[in-house]
Amino acid sequence: MWEDTRDVVAVASERSLVLEDWHRPEGARTDRRILELRGEVAPGTRLSVDSSPFAIYESPAPFPTEPRPRFIHADRRVRVVEVLDDGAIVEELAAGAYMWSELPIALTPAAPPPAGSQQAAIDAWADGVIHTAPELPADPATDLLLRRPPRTFSGGLPGDGSDPVADISRAILDLDRSYLAVQGPPGTGKTYVGSHVVARLVGERGFRVGVVAQSHAVVENMLDRIAAAGVPREKIAKAVKGEASGDEAFTVIPKNGVAEFTATRPDGYVIGGTAWDLTHAGRIPRGSLDLLVIDEAGQFSLASTIAVSVAASRLLLLGDPQQLPQVSQGTHPEPVDTSALGWIMDGAHVIPADRGFFLAETRRMRPEVAEPVSVLAYDGRLAAHVSTADRVLEGVAPGVVPVPVAHRRNATASPEEAEAVVRLVADLLGRTWLPDPTAAPRPLDQRDIIVVTPYNAQQVLVEEALAAAGYTQVPVGTVDRFQGQEAAVAIVSLAASSGRDAPRGLEFLLLQNRLNVAVSRAQHTAYIVYGTGILDDLPRTPEGVARISAFARLVGAV
Repeated sequence: MWEDTRDVVAVASERSLVLEDWHRPEGARTDRRILELRGEVAPGTRLSVDSSPFAIYESPAPFPTEPRPRFIHADRRVRVVEVLDDGAIVEELAAGAYMWSELPIALTPAAPPPAGSQQAAIDAWADGVIHTAPELPADPATDLLLRRPPRTFSGGLPGDGSDPVADISRAILDLDRSYLAVQGPPGTGKTYVGSHVVARLVGERGFRVGVVAQSHAVVENMLDRIAAAGVPREKIAKAVKGEASGDEAFTVIPKNGVAEFTATRPDGYVIGGTAWDLTHAGRIPRGSLDLLVIDEAGQFSLASTIAVSVAASRLLLLGDPQQLPQVSQGTHPEPVDTSALGWIMDGAHVIPADRGFFLAETRRMRPEVAEPVSVLAYDGRLAAHVSTADRVLEGVAPGVVPVPVAHRRNATASPEEAEAVVRLVADLLGRTWLPDPTAAPRPLDQRDIIVVTPYNAQQVLVEEALAAAGYTQVPVGTVDRFQGQEAAVAIVSLAASSGRDAPRGLEFLLLQNRLNVAVSRAQHTAYIVYGTGILDDLPRTPEGVARISAFARLVGAV
């Protein structure tokens, strides 16, 4: 069903309307109209302003369209003007002289970018599978797909967890054309560990290393950290998107400048790029890397992982499937639409010991915050570093603090919860904050607090309530905005009065990954502001029962 497919809005005609009928703005060449499309939004859907999804119409379409035998609907691109919690306001252009009164029946993702070099790389890997038949090839992608433990020369994984950098470095050296997974929960130093592993392998072993991720920003952040870990700038390279700033910690090269860069560095290097770069045989020859690091592998699809794997003899997967899933996705049949790290973990909250390493110590959260997060998402395996207990916020108890608020019939915005947020902020500001014993105590200011909510409507309402009270510097946003960030205090506002009121139900509202990210932003205290009716719901699915049970434990209701 469409309503169960991520990034799809099944439009409800009775709740949708034409805000502005067909008209031609001054200076425009084409007529257009503005539609408010509301309906059932699939869990995990992420619309953004100025994105261009498809508007789907029943066939025969009310506009000229070329019939396609395999297509049972017609589509047109529209532009998202505003994101709603149960849909979007979109601008639609006329088809030449044709204008119509019908509304679309759904919004769906636009066609994905051409697979291009990724398809060619997958084909090359598949040719290898055919070539070795009836045996299967010994390579990282095959081990991943079969969920084999990493193949090592020694027959196991080293270390006791006391020195993750040393343990992971030794394990990578021991890999026999295979992969290694590293799960890093919030605050456990995943990027620190990964960058120092790369620095050690390049510096001591002359490794040729690639770094790939979903976005240029993630890749460049890792390259910055690798430089900080000791790899000289002249040994790190990447083609930047847009203009170079001149402040890069790596060497900026043209897209087709990889061969020239690597040819003059026989003693090791680091090259960064997206999946399109790492699968382009003209830039990165097949099998030319000793190691490919996939950063945020909990957001990197299995299909793309197979594609980039042809560049290297070893893969290192860094990430955490217990946080938010990938931001953008191609269209793949199951199971290759899941993330690489999620596939290896096969539903487990913690990476199995024979598949890789779990970074079990967070330096972000005090123990009182880390413990409930650990129970919620990591089978009780995550612990806080001893130093976190030295953080002090005057007069405020550390931990996860439930703030139940009685309200009714609120779907995506709750004035009652917005008022509760303002009261919390007013009470917190100015209290003495000691981030660690080496820092000077200072008053808690607005930037030390973040407010996280599942819904855009509640974000706007909370921002307005805070501004009216004079608190214009408190960051407010959805969970997606704050992933990777931290603050002394996190305030989570769920807004919906109950699962029945929430437009995407409990499955979205109490999604474990979403709660995990929201609460784990807090260094000292996380407040969860929620409607008392949420705990009165009777879930209709096993997943709903699991989620409301986990939420009840989180807020201490069981």
